[in-house]
Amino acid sequence: MSPKGIAPAVILALSLVLAACGGSSEETPADEATVAPTPTQAATATPSAESTPTATPSPAQAATATPSAEPTPTATPEASPTPTATAAAEAASGDAVNLVQHLRERTMAMWDVYNTYDADTLATFYEPGYWAEEEDEVRANMRPFRTFGAKVDPEETSPPTEIERGRWETRHTGRFPFGSVKMIFIWEQFDGEWLLTYAEVE
Repeated sequence: MSPKGIAPAVILALSLVLAACGGSSEETPADEATVAPTPTQAATATPSAESTPTATPSPAQAATATPSAEPTPTATPEASPTPTATAAAEAASGDAVNLVQHLRERTMAMWDVYNTYDADTLATFYEPGYWAEEEDEVRANMRPFRTFGAKVDPEETSPPTEIERGRWETRHTGRFPFGSVKMIFIWEQFDGEWLLTYAEVE
């Protein structure tokens, strides 16, 4: 190829190279302003301090709210017994104690008479109508004691106790050489005197 034909070929090759490079030979216009980036603001702003709101109770909370303390009612003092009532109560208590002791002594005195085998004197401890019912049996029971000279050793097992108004019960165990017996005695008052209205084996 002649030199005269080389120049157009070289120019053509250079143009293709420049085109392939994307025209990088062009300069950036000087009048374009380079924009400086704006400083990034804090992504999260510090919240200003806020006062905590006062919670308003819901109706359900208000319903279960602790009630205010109510004044404790003052107890009404009981009326103290009058001196007369107190004296009467003490007298009644003293009378009961004295009666218990009296019936104890009377029951033991009855045993003492039984140990003398004196049925007629023993009858004075019984209410007359009751003695009339029991006399034959009492005399029959007393006969072996008289025959053998045996005596009863009594022991109180239950003190005189009022079981009904005006009726007092006491229980004794009587021991003797050939056995023992458990007795129930009931005393009632007749014309100021305490008499047996019941004397049976328990």
